[in-house]
Amino acid sequence: MPSGAAPRYQQIAQMLRAQIGNGTYKVGDTLPTEHELCALYDISRHTVRDALRLLTDEGLVSRKRRAGTVVTAPPEPAMFVQPLGGFQDLLQYVRSARLGVIYYGPAPADGLAATIQVDPAQWRELRGRRGNGAKTVGLTRMLIRGDCAPDPGEIVAAATVADAIETRFGVAASRIDQQISAIVLDSLLAQLLGTATGSAALLTRRLYLDAQGHLFLASETVHPADRFVYSMSYSRERGEH
Repeated sequence: MPSGAAPRYQQIAQMLRAQIGNGTYKVGDTLPTEHELCALYDISRHTVRDALRLLTDEGLVSRKRRAGTVVTAPPEPAMFVQPLGGFQDLLQYVRSARLGVIYYGPAPADGLAATIQVDPAQWRELRGRRGNGAKTVGLTRMLIRGDCAPDPGEIVAAATVADAIETRFGVAASRIDQQISAIVLDSLLAQLLGTATGSAALLTRRLYLDAQGHLFLASETVHPADRFVYSMSYSRERGEH
């Protein structure tokens, strides 16, 4: 899934969006003036106006002559919170945020197979959306090893693709390797997710390995930053200082 450096005005909009989201600027507060934002971020007034236009289009602020830029609404809360804990926590998301299949067929050479460096001829690729209801939480693409690829109906009927594989072929995940990175959304991904180009997002890649350590399933999901949160809790062990 592609990503790239966002234009400066989109970066500024994202920083202001985050400050509205975390309560630095609350509903009814006035944002710094254009002049103050120019000085704060070392940017031109044209860049400031483009950034504020994005926030206005999203309904987060309103701009009135002599009144300044006023916060009118917070960003939408995250649609899904994923605990980071044990093995079952990793499976919580894929069982809760249902997968809608968009494509399921031969793996293209320039898709996820190229990213994780496997022979696409030995794999099938699935692309779909995850969500709770009508709104999309994330976009997913998966690679399923050809010798344990379920039928489309089995995938739809199962709670997860991994469950469908285990039910049909008896191949189960003994280990899941997960990598999380931050990206900004290009125009295509932003359009598919219904959000602004250049918005912050999380890219989560998971590799599912069987008892013999062989890869049989891989997934890569992009979540807009305002729709997905990872959470962690740590308990202090007795005797630790």
